[in-house]
Amino acid sequence: MRLDNPVLVRWEYASEERFAKRTELYRELMSGDNPEEIAVAAVAERKPESVLDVGCGVGDLTQRFVHELGAAVKAIDTSPRMVELARARGIDAQVADAEQLPFEDGTFDCVFAGWVLYHVPNLEQAIAECARVLRPGGRLVASTYFEDNISELWDLIEGVAPRDPLSFNHVNGAALLRRSFSSVEQRDVSATLTFPDSTVMRAFVAATIDRAHLAPQVPDIEGPFLATTRHVVFVAELAA
Repeated sequence: MRLDNPVLVRWEYASEERFAKRTELYRELMSGDNPEEIAVAAVAERKPESVLDVGCGVGDLTQRFVHELGAAVKAIDTSPRMVELARARGIDAQVADAEQLPFEDGTFDCVFAGWVLYHVPNLEQAIAECARVLRPGGRLVASTYFEDNISELWDLIEGVAPRDPLSFNHVNGAALLRRSFSSVEQRDVSATLTFPDSTVMRAFVAATIDRAHLAPQVPDIEGPFLATTRHVVFVAELAA
């Protein structure tokens, strides 16, 4: 199933349990370059006074923009539950759609869209909206996955059908962003996920959005299993 299917997105983020488990395991198992740190650093480079987090989720990265950058931060998410959790962290969050951002033109120095644009049905409209709410010289930081992210894990499972391609990925992301931004930089990030055993591997698969049903098919393994997680952080800027 495509990850920009509104029914799937609404169901997946109606509660936080699977998303939280997925994020917890990613962070716990990862070694090497951390894509979240690289994405946050790309926001910090701009030294923004104002930041909008599009698709804030539970608000953990959003909270870092507040505490580490001292910026005035606003956040949106289509999930009422995610907005509730973000607000519990003290974040100014509201339910809204990336395709129709509820802000005036030129409101923010930086927009962050972390691992979210591939969920948006009308991707070009969402990117145009991110550009619209930025001031001249403003920056969009948008991250996503490579199509072969953790392919070693999926190769273990026999008979797995190919995933539907992400609408926003490492191949097409730069071209999509250039339609609304004057410059786009692509920062590729690879890290290693070390699964200590099959139990942890099955828990990880069970927490994925579109392949949770494959968890029982993860074979038993001896010793640690390594998979490469592949991300890209796009840095897109408007002309000053």
